[in-house]
Amino acid sequence: MNANVLHRWLKERQPSACQPLMAQPMPATLEVPAFVPVPLSAPMPEHRDHEIRVELRKGALTMVVSWPMRAAADLASWTAAVLK
Repeated sequence: MNANVLHRWLKERQPSACQPLMAQPMPATLEVPAFVPVPLSAPMPEHRDHEIRVELRKGALTMVVSWPMRAAADLASWTAAVLK
């Protein structure tokens, strides 16, 4: 669209609409609440032995690994090695 046509249309529609955008007052900064509540799902029931259970599948083959929660970092290392 040609700028001249646009300016003419703005003048005909609203005489004050042709003012430069910077001449119009800027809105105040938006108020952001300090705390936004986030709904959480129900807590997961804890496994009686505090284990992490991993189930791997490839075709018809399934492998289930139970790893103690206290060794979660070791599980991360093992998982990285398996996925290489």
